[in-house]
Amino acid sequence: MDQAPGLHLPENGGRRLNLHAQVVRELGLRILAGGLRPGHVLPNETDLGRELGVSRSILREAIKSLAAKGLVASRTRVGTHVREPQHWNLLDLDVLSWRYATMPRMAFFRDLFEVRRVVEPGAAELASETAEPSDLAALDQACTAMEQADPTSDAAIAADVTFHRAILTACHSDLLLQFGTLIGVGLETSFRISTRFYPVSLPHHRPVLHAIHRRNPAKARAAMQTLLSETFADIERQLREPSDTSSTQP
Repeated sequence: MDQAPGLHLPENGGRRLNLHAQVVRELGLRILAGGLRPGHVLPNETDLGRELGVSRSILREAIKSLAAKGLVASRTRVGTHVREPQHWNLLDLDVLSWRYATMPRMAFFRDLFEVRRVVEPGAAELASETAEPSDLAALDQACTAMEQADPTSDAAIAADVTFHRAILTACHSDLLLQFGTLIGVGLETSFRISTRFYPVSLPHHRPVLHAIHRRNPAKARAAMQTLLSETFADIERQLREPSDTSSTQP
């Protein structure tokens, strides 16, 4: 069987998902949207496989993938149940994208920027103290790439993501690096909503870079706080405006 008739949203960033990934996405979206609530026991494999139009082997592999993301757990003689949200791996790229797809956009960005405001100013402060020459060179390169890129291009957002991840890298903390995925998803989804936020945020990146170069923790923190505040304010304004398909990425 090539297609699963019960599945939704088989596309992901323009790439067609394989059957296993479609099942994982479908069930993940149901969980994040609340259709399958914490404590809910999934139907048995036969019934759920029939509903989704997939074999038991594909369904089992999908359940394993969801379990690895912290969304479900299986118990002998009980079945597979949805876990409480505190167990979900919200830094997982798939879980983040499902969260975006099932939440009001404003709520998603508010939630996202609350975390970024906690993490990134402190990361910029720490990077100003711990950055090595190679880290500074990577930041320089990313900032220059941002300034030279076409603001509406994929290269622009790639350079933006690289800049923010380079700050986390300069902290030399494996734990902080885990937030790179969250920041990347935030920037990429912002870009998909509208490319207009990019010129607003661009001028605020070099002050962060200068403060890190000058080993000034207080200024690095303040500059990153300004960057995030201005970026979120602009996204908030754009989300409240009527849709403008001319400025929105497909």
